[in-house]
Amino acid sequence: MKYILTVIYVFFTTGGITLMKLGGDSLKISVKNTLSIGMNWYTFFGFLFYLCSFLLWQKMLVKYDLSIMVPIVTGIVQIVVVLIGYLIFKESINIVSLIGIVLIILGIILMAFGSR
Repeated sequence: MKYILTVIYVFFTTGGITLMKLGGDSLKISVKNTLSIGMNWYTFFGFLFYLCSFLLWQKMLVKYDLSIMVPIVTGIVQIVVVLIGYLIFKESINIVSLIGIVLIILGIILMAFGSR
């Protein structure tokens, strides 16, 4: 169950980040006479995805070992975000990024299998 929740969390977190970036600078907040908030659909669904990931993260932090979950899940999210940046937003990946990804993967392997 832990792995399923992790995959769902990574999906909602990276999906929310991706949708908010696709939405651009669409968030508009005004407080003239009344509070009004406007945003496009990408940003709106990005916030919804991010809210779901936050709620799921709260559940995971309470249920599983904090010292293992946080580094592993954070590392996975970082790798997926770099790949999304490269594939969707045509951002470049330099040698430092590649070295970082390799180090994160090695760290995840050590944390996941070294703790048993």
